[in-house]
Amino acid sequence: MLLSKRLCLRSLERSDLNETYKQWMNDFEVTRFLEIRFKPHSLDSLVEYWQEHHSDPSSPWFAICRLDTKSHIGNIKLGPINWIHRRADLSIFIGDRSSWGQGYASEAIALVRDWAFRELDLQKLNAGMCELNLPSRKAFEKCGFSLEATLREEANYFGRRENVLRLGLPRSFWTPN
Repeated sequence: MLLSKRLCLRSLERSDLNETYKQWMNDFEVTRFLEIRFKPHSLDSLVEYWQEHHSDPSSPWFAICRLDTKSHIGNIKLGPINWIHRRADLSIFIGDRSSWGQGYASEAIALVRDWAFRELDLQKLNAGMCELNLPSRKAFEKCGFSLEATLREEANYFGRRENVLRLGLPRSFWTPN
C-alpha cells in the first residue's frame, strides 16, 4: 500500500470490478486513449482479464483510492518490469470523471515513481501516450518525465493515424521528496 496526502494506492482486488468499473471501461471519454477502447467490456471479461494479470509480480497493478471518500477512482500499473535493465512502463487512468483535473493522476504517478526508484531500485521509468492526450502528458511531465521520442503515425485513433509520445525518467534525473 502506498499513501500520499490524498490517495491510497492498494492492490486492485476482485471486488473493485463492479458495475461502476464496467461503466468506466465502456465510457468513451474514459477509454478514448486506452488500448481497451476497441471492444465493449462485460463484468465477466473484466474479471477474466484481472484473473490473468493481477498476480503477475513483474506488473504491480494498483487501485487509486481517495483517502477522504475511500472511493476507487482509477488504476495505475507499473510494468512489465525488466529486471535485467531495471526499467518499466507506467500507465494510468482515472475512471471517475468527477476526479478529473484535480491532480490525482500526477499524485499517483509520483507515488509509484518514488516507490519504484526507492524500493524496487529501478533505474528508468517510461510512459507512452497518444499525442492528443494532453492531460496525461501534463501529469507525467509534472512528475519529472520528459519527451524522449515521437513515434510518427504509430497508432490508429478512430480511423486516423496519430503520433505516440514516449516519455521517460531516468533515476539519475529523479528528485526524491
